Amino acid sequence: MKDEFVVIDITTNGLDEDSEIVSFAALRFENGVSTDRFFEYVNSGAVLSDNVSEILGITNDTPQRYGTTMEDAYWQFIEFCYGNDLVTMHHDYDSKFMDRICREYDLPFLENHITDLDTLFHLKYHRGYSTRFAEKQLGISTVETDKWRHLDIAGKVYLALQGE
Repeated sequence: MKDEFVVIDITTNGLDEDSEIVSFAALRFENGVSTDRFFEYVNSGAVLSDNVSEILGITNDTPQRYGTTMEDAYWQFIEFCYGNDLVTMHHDYDSKFMDRICREYDLPFLENHITDLDTLFHLKYHRGYSTRFAEKQLGISTVETDKWRHLDIAGKVYLALQGE
């Protein structure tokens, strides 16, 4: 098991291929403990549907008010991730958006080693990754109740699966 890794997540304003990234988030783990966090809204003018606004708990003006450009957000994100193995929950989904923005904005592609929890769950449990199933199946809990809970559980799932 690696001593240090980063769990990453991107959030989009929808599920289709034309959706836009509205935020990047990452949680660094060292020796099994979360030690650092990264979060940045992207001010791309993307419109959030009512459903997405409800799920994310933000309004359309949140990324516009608190976000930065796609280029700045992405550079900060890859700087935070630099040199670390990455863990994602649904790499196939996230990579489509990441690849597209790298091409559109002429940004470097992530070259980190990536472990996809969805793939690991398909191999081990013959089903895709979900936070609730992972908590139940692996007996993982977390005291965090804020927006970092999802990433914290994913990091603990990765640690649990690596320790088996």
